[in-house]
Amino acid sequence: MAIEKSRVKFTQSPRTGEIIGFVFRNSKTKLLRGVPETSPYGKKICVLSADLKGTVEPNVLYDVEFVPMHRVNGYVVVAAKRTLFEAKFETEMVPGITYRLKITFGHKTIYFDPVDGRSPSSTTADGVVRVIAEREDILDKEEVIERFRKEAGMLMALITYDGLVAGQRRDVQ
Repeated sequence: MAIEKSRVKFTQSPRTGEIIGFVFRNSKTKLLRGVPETSPYGKKICVLSADLKGTVEPNVLYDVEFVPMHRVNGYVVVAAKRTLFEAKFETEMVPGITYRLKITFGHKTIYFDPVDGRSPSSTTADGVVRVIAEREDILDKEEVIERFRKEAGMLMALITYDGLVAGQRRDVQ
């Protein structure tokens, strides 16, 4: 019995209430990939081993290890660890036009755009910090918040230096 690894997002079964996931074996790479239940691919079910029940939350991405079931087509998850992504920062600045800070982790991007942002969570530093603090999939969350505050402060200083007012939307033609 070989242990295989993949990333799986689990859901709660509407019939049994158990936490389950689904995987698909790629025909070219022969690797298992986590897929949603609605996936058109030939998927197999993943159930949690007895010692993992109660520790895995639905709708959260996990790095898992599993073994094939003995009599049924599917897999038993023997280890599950929540996936944490490293945050990457990118500043986009064109003087007088664009002032934006992007924080990317996994497939998620959080924007801080104090001049042209469209929501309170993207135009204020406190709004962005609140969004980051709510996320459970960021590695070293406190360091990310600290670095964001530093980079946001530098961006706000540049905005002020260029004579613009943060939070005051411009009409873009």
